[in-house]
Amino acid sequence: MQIDPWGSTQYQDYGRLRDEFGISAFGPEEWQVFDDPHPLFRRGVVFGHRDFERVADAVRGRDPWAVMTGLMPSGRMHLGHKMVLDQVVAHQQAGADVHVAVADFEAVAARGMSLDRARGLAIDEYVLNYLALGLDPGRAEVYFQTKRHRVQDLAHRFATRVNLSQMQALYGFSGDTSIAHVQAPLIQAADILHVQQDEAGPRPVLVPVGVDQDPHIRLARDIAQSWRRFNLVFDEGEQGHVLTVKGSEDVPRWLDVAEAVLDDLGIGTRTGRARKDAYGRISLGRALGGREVRDLDLALARAETRRGEDGVALLRPASTYHRFMTGLTGDKMSSSRPDTSIFLTDDPDEAKRKLMRSVTGGRATAEEQRRLGADPYVCPVYETYLFHVARDDAHLQEVHDTCRSGERLCGGCKKEAVEHLVPFLREHQEKRAQAVEAVDEIVAHD
Repeated sequence: MQIDPWGSTQYQDYGRLRDEFGISAFGPEEWQVFDDPHPLFRRGVVFGHRDFERVADAVRGRDPWAVMTGLMPSGRMHLGHKMVLDQVVAHQQAGADVHVAVADFEAVAARGMSLDRARGLAIDEYVLNYLALGLDPGRAEVYFQTKRHRVQDLAHRFATRVNLSQMQALYGFSGDTSIAHVQAPLIQAADILHVQQDEAGPRPVLVPVGVDQDPHIRLARDIAQSWRRFNLVFDEGEQGHVLTVKGSEDVPRWLDVAEAVLDDLGIGTRTGRARKDAYGRISLGRALGGREVRDLDLALARAETRRGEDGVALLRPASTYHRFMTGLTGDKMSSSRPDTSIFLTDDPDEAKRKLMRSVTGGRATAEEQRRLGADPYVCPVYETYLFHVARDDAHLQEVHDTCRSGERLCGGCKKEAVEHLVPFLREHQEKRAQAVEAVDEIVAHD
């Protein structure tokens, strides 16, 4: 399987995607860390993660953590986009600070848009909707890639750690790919990682994405690790973890920094550890548990930041992966194809028309459906309940069960979904009109 962040593939086999790309399953063990888990978690819409344990540690300890997300201003905001913002708002309410990058550089480089159009769409179609959906401007920022110079500076520095072969392996770039397009993922990596350069410093950063964006996550994680002064590995010969210093400069000083961190965390004693300055390493004398590894990694990153000359040390970002909503026509939901999507600015009557014309998982006739049942798993209308309009999990279960049994027919199911969707859209659009005055509060101008 190949993942293309700019393609139109409609992914279906999420289990296979997890297995092939090393994504961990996201289940109750992960989402129960939240006091009030979002329905997207409970209903399996968010299906995978990388390093979510870092975030869970911060939530349990009420320590600082952040959410980084982005928007591509290439069209109108639809229900598929809303799903991501619902997750972001839930994380903000659980204590995260939120950072939203407007990918205006990528819109120009990969989509051929003008900057003025990209910026206008970002405000009118996304920022206003984000505010209406509950994003608190007091603990969030929206910024433009082309205006945040420290992102561009970091992207240029990242370029020294990445070669063309790596970019081709991750993204499938060819000789026809423009250099601007090749540069765009480095700017995305800088978006993800520069959050840790603010006054809060190194901390867990969660990036909620669809699986099509996983190449960007892997690139950012690789760059973050290459940026670190310290490396912690399990050494089979030592039968325990070993801490090494990268580079050949000031090795004794950096080993002193590492030993002070180990002492603070109570990991072994100086007599129990084996320090070898000539090799730039400290054998810890035992294997560390997962939480110990994460705590040590974070403490070392903060120590590197306090004592380093190369700016902040960077933790590898965590990520979660969500399923995609199927378009109303049965293929991928797209801003450029209005009949595939219900937009948040659609007139409620137009949204009703679209939903009533949607394909379903139903049978050819009502009689056949009553006898054999329908298939909710291939039905965009059922997904509308799953992702957005089911009142609670019991209501969703009822929709599912009556669909499978044949008791529920598609016409009535669509009408019920409309009864929930139309009031939401009317209320949302009222909130959107009121959100105009908060735009200046949330949009950063650096």
